[in-house]
Amino acid sequence: MFGIIIGIAAVITIVALGNGFKRNILADSTGTDQTGQTKYINIKYNDFENMVKEDSGISQTDKNMAANIPEVKEVSYYKASKKDSNPTVDFYDKNTKLNMVVEPTKETSLTMLAGRQLTPADSDGLNKVVVLDEVVAKQLFGSKENALNKAFDLKGQVFTIVGIAENTSGEISPQNYDPLAFFPKKTYTRYLGSKEDHSVLAIKFNPQADQHVAMDKVLKQLNVNGESRLQGEYQDYDPSAEIKQLGSMLDQMTFFIGAVAAISLFIAGVGVMNMMYISVSERTREIGIRRALGANARSIKRQFLFEGIVLTLSGGVIGYVLGILIAFGASLALPFSVRPDLMTVLISIGTSVIIGVGFSYLPASAAAKKELIDILK
Repeated sequence: MFGIIIGIAAVITIVALGNGFKRNILADSTGTDQTGQTKYINIKYNDFENMVKEDSGISQTDKNMAANIPEVKEVSYYKASKKDSNPTVDFYDKNTKLNMVVEPTKETSLTMLAGRQLTPADSDGLNKVVVLDEVVAKQLFGSKENALNKAFDLKGQVFTIVGIAENTSGEISPQNYDPLAFFPKKTYTRYLGSKEDHSVLAIKFNPQADQHVAMDKVLKQLNVNGESRLQGEYQDYDPSAEIKQLGSMLDQMTFFIGAVAAISLFIAGVGVMNMMYISVSERTREIGIRRALGANARSIKRQFLFEGIVLTLSGGVIGYVLGILIAFGASLALPFSVRPDLMTVLISIGTSVIIGVGFSYLPASAAAKKELIDILK
């Protein structure tokens, strides 16, 4: 039974973490309109050289051209992500480049070593100011004193360091998900937020328009007059297809890793079979008494099968609870959450029943084949 518990717990942990990772990735990737009211256009380039050109992509002129089609209601550049749970910014100072997690906030209440806190007025006024963690200040400027009131360029915008906060999150590293720089919320959104993807155009059509006909008009106009018509072909693009493909790949990866972990369940099943054989051997007297009282072979077989299923199902339930708890514990250190779902419940119950039936069948059959005369000998 212990082997069943460990095996089920391992599989459930892997599946639960895999599903949580999948939900997180797809949530980050899904910026498309799931209602079907928005269509997308990208460029199928003639060659790699055209694709990587600095001016490649759909220009503002192309965007305006699409907007002039009568059936078009709204045109925008596609944003590939709805959310950014851990926004990061690259800081540069001479030869130093630091990529760190930042926090856009309306105001701060940090332990200050120098300078001041951020206030709501900074956000409302779109002030280009920032509060740095002391570790960052030291890394970029040598000391907190040197960093205070310094101005630096960030994505073409000049920001001023107005405060240095006490470090509470450790050193700068890819494993550190705590913010090391704090920006006024509206300032961050205005100047440093996620950029539009100029490789994809999102188009909303008027409700009464035939979307297929209108889309053909837009594509025809862009392929005849678009600024990138010589570099490639403007085409209908479906981001949801890529998202579905990504989800399928993540499912396959989770299934493969789970299947490897499930090998331990086969070994546990062999242990259950041995346990049932021992039980049959030790209960020969009981089998004889039941046969003498009129029990037939089928009822004897059914009894031992039921006992095997109860044994493995009990292990499966305990293993499920243990696996979910382990997954929850692991998710505390990961950038995504874990939640129980019907699939993991079905995996636990189904696997337990299959093992119970599969590995108890032979011992149950052996018990059913015992003849009363042989038992009395």
